[in-house]
Amino acid sequence: MLRQLIIENIALIERLEIEFDSGLTILTGETGAGKSIVIDALALTLGARADNALIRADAERAMVTAHFVLPQAHPARDWLKEQALVGDEDGGELFLRRTLSANGRGKAFINEIPVPVAVLAQLGDGLVDIHGQHDHQSLLHAATHLTILDGFARHDTELARVVELAHAWRARRDTLEEVRRRARDAEQRRAYLVHQLDELESAAPGEGEWTRLEQRRSRLAHVVKLGEATSAALELLTGDAQGEGEGAARLISYAAGEIEGGARLDPALEALSEPLRSLQYELEDLADRIRHYADALESDPSELIEIEERLSLLRNLARKHRRTPDGLPELVETLRAELDGLDRLDHDEQRLVTALEETRCAYDQAARVLSASRAKAAQKLTKETEGHLRPLGMQARFAVELRPAGGEPRATGAEDAEFQISANPGEPLKPLRQVASGGEIARIMLALKTTLAEAVTIPTLIFDEVDVGVGGRTAAAIGAKLAEVATRRQTLAVTHSPQVAAWGARHFKVIKSTRQGRARVEVRPLDDAARVEEVARMLAGEEITPAARENALTLLRGAGHG
Repeated sequence: MLRQLIIENIALIERLEIEFDSGLTILTGETGAGKSIVIDALALTLGARADNALIRADAERAMVTAHFVLPQAHPARDWLKEQALVGDEDGGELFLRRTLSANGRGKAFINEIPVPVAVLAQLGDGLVDIHGQHDHQSLLHAATHLTILDGFARHDTELARVVELAHAWRARRDTLEEVRRRARDAEQRRAYLVHQLDELESAAPGEGEWTRLEQRRSRLAHVVKLGEATSAALELLTGDAQGEGEGAARLISYAAGEIEGGARLDPALEALSEPLRSLQYELEDLADRIRHYADALESDPSELIEIEERLSLLRNLARKHRRTPDGLPELVETLRAELDGLDRLDHDEQRLVTALEETRCAYDQAARVLSASRAKAAQKLTKETEGHLRPLGMQARFAVELRPAGGEPRATGAEDAEFQISANPGEPLKPLRQVASGGEIARIMLALKTTLAEAVTIPTLIFDEVDVGVGGRTAAAIGAKLAEVATRRQTLAVTHSPQVAAWGARHFKVIKSTRQGRARVEVRPLDDAARVEEVARMLAGEEITPAARENALTLLRGAGHG
């Protein structure tokens, strides 16, 4: 439970320390005194969104520290150990701190260890439940009722499974629709690809064919020039085509003979004779190869025409498809792969249809499990809420209507929920928004909060003016119910109602005053005498009469005080 709250430089609060205890604590004060500031400051330590406008004027920094003592079996103990935010011998002590800076750089701490605000909020959700006036309005919207029912049922695992499968179904449906869209577009694309492939495959361009054909065409087109070139080369190498003249090869042979003769006189020439003889042999071999090439030269006009036609075909195809002629074979493979991919779309569609059906079946099964849990929880919530309404002066019938939603899988499950009420005997059940008055809504919300508080492990409940719009006997009943709730949970109530205030085990008054030209807020614990005065003020206003004091005493005695 909450043991201490320290507030520094928040709004009109310069510094404030409040000590809390178990049971029902009442917080009162005049309108505008700053009661809500205390709740807002506590909410900061629980991970609420920060606003630098909360920083006290002329202050550079604001800070709020909350000291909790956790019950022995509270799940936050294990969570803190898992997160390494507390030692093994912690004794249940927990300190939450939040700082705000004028430069916007706020910080959050758990047991003086810096943490992200999101982590602080995750922990805070299990420590304190703050219920404010706006919850009255939210209760009128049926969209919140399913969330309340799920929170009461505590079937987080079943709900998470439904959410997971609903998202999976939607993702697979979207993928299937995309495949079907592509399949529709594919018919036109497939016809185009087939036409293009027919044309290319009829031409059957080969790998490297263009280069080979160009080389062959050049040879056929220049047979005469090539013959003249080879003849001239042979004459220079051998003297004539038959190798009987004085060509380079024979002259080298003569030179080698001369050097070999000289080597018999001087062995130093032997190193020169061998290269000369080797050069002779290489030239003779080259001459043979040139002669063989020349013998193979022949003019073939018909082949040249065929090659020219083939090159023209490949050139036109390359220009049409914006490729180089040598790139045509790769284009054929690319188009074939795309056509194969389009042909697989039918298979992909069937596979996705099967997967979608399987996911829908799994979702329906998970939704049925969740629906059964909701139906069971709805009966229990109905019974317990009606039980809490009677002490609040409402002989009402309360019900949770579950309506099948139908349609596509939803993350919220297969049904919607709506709270219904019959405020008077003999009247039919109707939606809250149609029949409940402001006072009835306040009591229904308190009854629901009481029921929900018993279903969860949150040790501290805060009710911020939940009695708004009610008075007299109804307000007294609300005060009694808050006192009852406080026997099981630490409870703090901010109220303007003297009938509610009388039920508190402790009473704090929020006072706004002016000191040295500046407004400031302080919170004072009230002893018995001061409490009578405060309740009397709430009854009579600024002018407290003896009758008001007597009425205050009557209220306090009726609540078991004095």
